[in-house]
Amino acid sequence: MKRIITTIFVFILMALMTFAVGITAETNLIKEEQKSIENGIAQQTMFDAEVTFTIQTSTGCGCDPIPGATINAYGGEGSVSGVTDDQGTCVLTLVILGEYEVIIEADNYQDIDFEFNVLDDQSFIFHMFETDESSYQMQAISANQQSVEPYVRK
Repeated sequence: MKRIITTIFVFILMALMTFAVGITAETNLIKEEQKSIENGIAQQTMFDAEVTFTIQTSTGCGCDPIPGATINAYGGEGSVSGVTDDQGTCVLTLVILGEYEVIIEADNYQDIDFEFNVLDDQSFIFHMFETDESSYQMQAISANQQSVEPYVRK
């Protein structure tokens, strides 16, 4: 009888130890998941966004692309440059939540200089004017309706 009670006691003790180890393992797993989530939030500023610039000339529906325009983005996260293709398009990879000054230059066109904050993948269309035109107007359109206040250099 004493042997049966000892066996039952050992069995109960083993079951309780297994239960305690399981709870400890689950607690550690939850803590690791929480750390992973916290690290993901802390690293969010390190994610990149693709910002598409389309550079055109003329106004209205008959716009022509400007190939070979240089686009330079300067910010605390570093600088990135690109050149527009035959369609007048250039995609720069910029850091989300980064603040950038962007300068767009093309031969025989007025430079464009503006600042913006990267929120996500964005698209901009700029209409550049030839340097000999008397008008210094420029139109900037953002796909996500972000306000852009460009400065046109003379």
